[in-house]
Amino acid sequence: MRVRGSWVRRVVGFASVILLAGCNQIDATPRGDGLKGDPAPELLERAEGGEVSAQLLAGRFYKKAAGDAEEPERARREAEALRWLTLAAEEGNAQAQTDLGVMLVSAEGLNRNLAEGRRWLTRAGETGQAPAFFMLGELSKTGEGSAPNPMMAVTFWTHAADLGHTGALHRLGEAHEQGLGVDPDLETALRFYRSASSKGYAASQYRLAVIFDEGVMVGRDALEAVKYYRMAAEQGYAPAQAQLGFLYARGDGVVQRYDEAQRWSRMAAEQGDADGCNNLAVLYLKGLGVSQSFDDALRWYRLAAQRRHPGAQNMLGTIYLTGQGVEVDVKEAEHWWRMAAEQGYASAQYNVGGMYSRKLSKTLTRDEALDWLGRAAEQGHRSAMKELAELQTSVAEESAAAAEQAVAAPLERTML
Repeated sequence: MRVRGSWVRRVVGFASVILLAGCNQIDATPRGDGLKGDPAPELLERAEGGEVSAQLLAGRFYKKAAGDAEEPERARREAEALRWLTLAAEEGNAQAQTDLGVMLVSAEGLNRNLAEGRRWLTRAGETGQAPAFFMLGELSKTGEGSAPNPMMAVTFWTHAADLGHTGALHRLGEAHEQGLGVDPDLETALRFYRSASSKGYAASQYRLAVIFDEGVMVGRDALEAVKYYRMAAEQGYAPAQAQLGFLYARGDGVVQRYDEAQRWSRMAAEQGDADGCNNLAVLYLKGLGVSQSFDDALRWYRLAAQRRHPGAQNMLGTIYLTGQGVEVDVKEAEHWWRMAAEQGYASAQYNVGGMYSRKLSKTLTRDEALDWLGRAAEQGHRSAMKELAELQTSVAEESAAAAEQAVAAPLERTML
């Protein structure tokens, strides 16, 4: 499974929040010709006739269609989306102004225009468009096009939250938890998270679960953690599904059930979640709730490792070194151990460093070995501490012997 705390580093990213924020709006985009990526002819006719609502719908259609297309068709659809949204925005349609602003600041390449995007978002915000305030907060936080301004970000998110934007409530929770633009205040952060959670916002449900699971900022409460993990997991939120599976496997906050561990972990894994893949790998390796299968374990470990799961990468290295279900391949073992070590995984750092004294690597130098063992030792890895001390002693002895030989050499020449 996972070392507790690895999942704490998960942060809901910009793209995820935007995606979840979409739950605040109803998708009224009309269906058209999916093959050509064009709206229904009657809608285009109305849009071309100057009907603002039709222009908005046409713009939204092309914007959505662009996301499903490959170049050069994507460029055509994006251009059409911008054209129709601009026409509607210039007529004062606040929703078009918001969509246009978001598209301009989020686009890639030539279509990206931060200044113009900000201008439309500001106009939309003046009419009370919560998503526009939310996006302005995102831009202020990251400093896109200007210096980061967390205080301004909080101001924008507060406007959005007051207008009912759930994603903004989550952002305000993060701001008060991290001291971003405001003084750190856990109670206020929890209040915002709970408010967003009560509105079904999965990211806030997950963050509350992590806080109660980690037990650093508040006393650990496994039951509360499971409650919030389940709320987010039932909405299909993969990180929560993976952690719920982990807790079922351990019997932590729930009755231990490997079938439930497998079920929730598989849901997460099928969405590409690295922790879910790693959970399944462990279950198959040990035959917990499933028939033991080294082939399935290796497959899931590999998928997790490819998604940068350090524990899975470290385990893959061990599997290739020991030949458990595969042919022994020391080079492959070193490859995966290095991948995990570079992410700060202490056991992998120890494994890489230890390859030197065991003469397993053809490329690892002694200085590299000392460095990796030192990094693992700094994290409290006891075996690394022991091996580091032994290697350092060996280095010191070699240096002393070399110094003695250097002193003795002139004397020997003199005697001759």
